[in-house]
Amino acid sequence: MNDSKNNTDYDDEIFSMSIDNAQSDNHRIAVRYVRDDITAVLIQSYLFKPSKKLLVKLLDISSKGALINSKDKLSEKKKVTLELVFKDQRKFIISSQIIHHKNNCYGLKFDHTNNDLGDYLLISQNDLTFK
Repeated sequence: MNDSKNNTDYDDEIFSMSIDNAQSDNHRIAVRYVRDDITAVLIQSYLFKPSKKLLVKLLDISSKGALINSKDKLSEKKKVTLELVFKDQRKFIISSQIIHHKNNCYGLKFDHTNNDLGDYLLISQNDLTFK
């Protein structure tokens, strides 16, 4: 008698796994790119005072969001605009929301999936580093 499981038993185990268990640290579905050749500026808008522009460090980015580092304190759930400038001066201006932070790192979720940005991240990549 064979004690090993057949293929359908393994399939049942795989399909019954929770996504939360399989991706405990990684909640984003899109591919993250680690780039150091993109200038990132975070723009905060206010009702009664001028907009504030902050130069931030881009830690990783996808078509759906980004992870940035800022020495300035930022508020969760705050609507912001992320301006990205590539070396060839191609610019993307993306409406976003700060969805989490830890220490000086802030997760941004883009208001809409930006397929043009995703395509451009892929074709402009020199060193292929995925996270």
